[in-house]
Amino acid sequence: MMASDDEAEPVSHTISEYCFVDDKDEPISFSELPVQWSDSESLDDKKKLIFLNGKSDIQKIYKQVTAWKFDISGSKPEISVLSKEKNWITLQKPRKSFEHTVRTILITVHSLHYLEKNPGTFGKALWDHLSETFSLYEAKPSENDLVDHVNLITEAIKRNEALGKA
Repeated sequence: MMASDDEAEPVSHTISEYCFVDDKDEPISFSELPVQWSDSESLDDKKKLIFLNGKSDIQKIYKQVTAWKFDISGSKPEISVLSKEKNWITLQKPRKSFEHTVRTILITVHSLHYLEKNPGTFGKALWDHLSETFSLYEAKPSENDLVDHVNLITEAIKRNEALGKA
């Protein structure tokens, strides 16, 4: 059974084997959604229709999502998306066929996490860590993976004192 926006079933707060699609059912990265930096911040009115399709422990999920956020304060970075019903859903592993679509944003978030935890390190240590983390992906992480997310990186540095020092 697949839960949809019209059903009142509870949604698991953790999703795996996920992908995102737009209103034309084309694969799209969650990074196309606005970032919600804090709960008190209102999102811009640009409403791109993006849907999360994945699996929880108990059911398949298909939900419209409106924003995303990341938390790099823990032992691993955590990425969540906000459903239309205002519930945060934590993303785990993407579908194998979808990895290429979200590869650069996952590398960017993992880079920010590593730099926050290891402020003074950069260069080879960072790329060795990312190569190990993304060892199952076809292409090795590189600086080119961060280029599309410079605005996100800049904003994260402004909002995170530890990253500013890194």
